[in-house]
Amino acid sequence: METDKSAMSWPNAVMVAVDQLGDAIAGGNPDATVSARVGYFLEHAKAPYSLYWKSLAAIIDCAFHPVDGPNHCLESYRQDKDELFQQGSDFFRALLGVIVIGFCLPTAVVLRLAVIVYPKWHWKNRRAHAAET
Repeated sequence: METDKSAMSWPNAVMVAVDQLGDAIAGGNPDATVSARVGYFLEHAKAPYSLYWKSLAAIIDCAFHPVDGPNHCLESYRQDKDELFQQGSDFFRALLGVIVIGFCLPTAVVLRLAVIVYPKWHWKNRRAHAAET
């Protein structure tokens, strides 16, 4: 049986599905991730909302930095540019903030511990390995 090397791994597929669920719960497009939505509005939002999106991006980028490196949100948006991104009402933006903080704080701890235990998961090591192949 052949395997598709470009296919997403099961853990990554589950993480993307959970991410899309969080975006849908917070009034976003159910086919877009929270990170891509934040990346989109990081580039396109105008005052008074630009500070809100910058704050969410900083939290998410910090959480995923050990495995994805800098600019996780912008990279997610650039990989998903064809999606429709919905900013949502004040209620849904507040809910999105709660989801981001509630998910990213424990994620940041887990990912920092994970790259200590599995150094090959660190973004620099993954990029070096990708460049070799």
